[in-house]
Amino acid sequence: MTSPLKMAVYRPAGRLGSYVRAFQVFSTTQPAGVSVLDFGGGDVSVPVCFGDPVLVEDWGRAAVPSAAVVGPRRQAVWLRFQGIVDQVNISFFPGAAGAFVGMPMPELVGRMASPDDVWPHDFREAVAELEPLSPEQRVAGLADLLLARLEPGREPRPQVREAVRLIRASRGRVTVRWLADELNLSISQLERSFARYVGVGPKLLARQTRVCALAAEATGLASPSWALLAARYGYADQAHLAREFRELTGITPSRFAGSDADFLQDALVGRRGV
Repeated sequence: MTSPLKMAVYRPAGRLGSYVRAFQVFSTTQPAGVSVLDFGGGDVSVPVCFGDPVLVEDWGRAAVPSAAVVGPRRQAVWLRFQGIVDQVNISFFPGAAGAFVGMPMPELVGRMASPDDVWPHDFREAVAELEPLSPEQRVAGLADLLLARLEPGREPRPQVREAVRLIRASRGRVTVRWLADELNLSISQLERSFARYVGVGPKLLARQTRVCALAAEATGLASPSWALLAARYGYADQAHLAREFRELTGITPSRFAGSDADFLQDALVGRRGV
């Protein structure tokens, strides 16, 4: 059964491309109910909803207001898309959102900030005016609005951005000691910078990145061998992988494999509760 939830991904170019990982356009052709396992991590998201709001099942099914700022998470969460789905999700690279929203990342970990507390009235009005436009025009409009809000003085140190790049490039297979040496920082300096700008530490971000990359590969296999995947991604053994997977996602690899989920690049769309 094909998931009714569709997602198109737009990668920003130019200056914005170093801050925004993707604009994700979610939609359905008819009212539906779909649960999505969002691996989260250090990403900060701003869901702009033109249809019904997304619900965070792990946060008591809290509705996420349009243009709310969803902070970094220490563990994956289930999101619920239901009713009319028409949304553009702005996904920032770890550490990059602070240059736009002006809120300390430690205060956003595991929670969301109301759009009224983050964006000025004219910004919220301009976002609402994008509703009648096509997805491409909405993305272009949001890109312009974000660039107008960019304050480079709030950017993280270059070493933080490079550390995030190295973690992503290695699919999380790095140690904090190696990162610190590569960037000519002490471990404590690196961890303090991550706490300030990313919200989660470099070790946790690497663990989340590795599990997410492994899950993406597993979804492309008819019958994934978890032992082989554990070896390929640098886990001590299959048991080590299983512990990490469950701790970071809340489910076991076998349950994940049996969920008939589709990997949609940045999220796992399953049929749980459809």
